[in-house]
Amino acid sequence: MEKAIDKSRYPRHLARKAVLQAMYEHLLNDENDIEILIKDVLEFTEIPKSSMDFFRNLLESALDRREFADSIIESVAENWALERIDIIDRSILRIGIAEFLDFPTISQKVTIDEAVELAKEFGSKDSTKFVNGVLDAAFRRLTDMKLIKKEDGQ
Repeated sequence: MEKAIDKSRYPRHLARKAVLQAMYEHLLNDENDIEILIKDVLEFTEIPKSSMDFFRNLLESALDRREFADSIIESVAENWALERIDIIDRSILRIGIAEFLDFPTISQKVTIDEAVELAKEFGSKDSTKFVNGVLDAAFRRLTDMKLIKKEDGQ
């Protein structure tokens, strides 16, 4: 029997959780100032120094690419209007798509696995399947559009 791995201690996993918190605040409070979002998140969340740049860069990417990410989500999430997608799931999907596009050293598998972990922790009972399916389809769509440039070939 395999022992479950506690990802909560992984620095990049903690950074992704913090990005999700910032994206949630962005959506709830319509806050667009990245410095305010970072300050607010860091008040309640400790991010290892080794992952601070990753946290900031991923948050910037997810915010900058949210409209494009939304268009990809709408194109692959059949029968789902963007407004009907839970705010947590929508944020996780935006983060995953930003990671696909702007972090070529992170494999598709890692990005999707991390998104599913966030969905398990913060989403509804159906979030994991939904996030997994939409991100898989989004990756294929982005690859078809020649927008994915993964350095590891995945």
